[in-house]
Parts: sequence; structure tokens; C-alpha cells
Amino acid sequence: MMKKGKKWACVPEKVSKKPGWVAKLRVKNFVFSLIASVALSVSVCWALDKASVCPPVYGLACVPAFLLFALSLYRMAMGRIKALFEAAYFLEYRKVRYQSEKKGNFQNETDIHNRTAWSFAKKLKNAEAHGRFWKYVNAMAKTKKIPPDVYAETMYV
Repeated sequence: MMKKGKKWACVPEKVSKKPGWVAKLRVKNFVFSLIASVALSVSVCWALDKASVCPPVYGLACVPAFLLFALSLYRMAMGRIKALFEAAYFLEYRKVRYQSEKKGNFQNETDIHNRTAWSFAKKLKNAEAHGRFWKYVNAMAKTKKIPPDVYAETMYV
């Protein structure tokens, strides 16, 4: 997200205090994908040997296909995590906007986004400090609690 120029509300302590952690995670992900791909290819070789369709060595040609499948699964998982954080962020955004409008203190979009980023980061750091970071993000993303005035505006227009 940061490489694409988008703002990120909270960087977990694992990443901020240990910058090499992300590189280690990527290497572990690649090694796991490679081992899984080779294991699946060996099972294809075994199946080809049992079926006597073609030489079992041809089963090793499946390694690149399984690596591409692992890459697509990784990208899909990262996309879901991004969507999870965006849903949690926009819940906080709706809360901040509702509180601002309820007080009669109408603010421009930039101020609301800044206030939302500050509030979201504060809540995520508190959740991380108490060891419930992912539980909190999941709960925020999946909640359907919408302030009543926002619900009324969207349903009765």
C-alpha cells in the first residue's frame, strides 16, 4: 500500500521494529510454495506411474503451474486483507463523520480523513498492545453497525 502511494493508518510493531521481518516472511512464503509445488508434482508423478499413461518424469512439469497457482492464492489473500482493512477504516470514517455532524461541527473531507486516520491508528495500536489486533480488525470490518442518521439518509432517499 505504501509503495503505491496510499496512506496506511497503522504499521504493526512487528514491521516497524523489525524491518527484516517482512523479507523473512516473503522468503518463508516462497520456500513454502516451492516445497508444496514439488510435493504436489511428486504426487502427480506417482499418479502417472500408477496409471502408466506416460513417463512419470513428465509430472515434474507441473511445478511451474503449481507455483503460479500459489502466486495467485497469495495475491488473492493480500487482496482480501486489503479489503478487510479498508472496510474497518471506512467504519471508523463513518463514525467520525457521524460524530462531527451530530455536534453540528461540519468539517471538510481532509479534516475528516485526518481525524479518521488518527483515530483508526490509535485504536489499532491499542488492540495490538492487548494482543487482539486481527480480532479487532475482523470485528470492525464485518460489523454492520451504521449510525441511525446515515442509515436513514441511505434508505429513505
